[in-house]
Amino acid sequence: MLKTLAPFNFSECAAVQAAFAECPLLPLIQGWQQNSTSQPSGLPATAQLGWREGRVWALGTLTDNDVFNDATADNQNTWELGDVFEVFVRRSDSDAYTEAHVTPNAIRLHLKFPDRATIALARGGQLDGDILKQDPTQIIGQAWRTEAGWIGLLGVPLNATSGDPIRVSVCRYDAHRGSNTEPDVASTSNHAECDFHRPDDWPEYMIAP
Repeated sequence: MLKTLAPFNFSECAAVQAAFAECPLLPLIQGWQQNSTSQPSGLPATAQLGWREGRVWALGTLTDNDVFNDATADNQNTWELGDVFEVFVRRSDSDAYTEAHVTPNAIRLHLKFPDRATIALARGGQLDGDILKQDPTQIIGQAWRTEAGWIGLLGVPLNATSGDPIRVSVCRYDAHRGSNTEPDVASTSNHAECDFHRPDDWPEYMIAP
């Protein structure tokens, strides 16, 4: 069940944390490592989910030794530029889904995919990924630094209401500055492969009354 949050000021970290206080902590994991001899990489992170006023809200508490993202404007390719807190949302009865990012400097990325086949076209160069970018002002994104890393908040609009089943996945990129090393990535979804665009893996939630 996705808890309906009480009203809160999304620009104040303490108010946000208070609003999510009763929401379960969801660990971000690397499911694709479970049947591998490789050890999971990366630092711990948790997410909390809620619903309010037509939005899925996600709060991420991210341990990070070097917090950065070099994005300077909304809708840049944030995942290529540093650390990212990321959410995927869709109605369970729809193949279309939204992907939203916020960076530690509160830069947003808003993408919409009409179906699950679209990501393969974009990755294969058969589709210009920029056409998937939507109005970033539709996404609420905030970020705050902490002693252990950073906190990210995303509010993502979804055409749903109380009682509707939806699927939500929360992910992170923990990048390494000045290194050729790939970012450490993790998700609340138990992905068998290291690919966040696997909608059937995303946990299903019912929106609470």
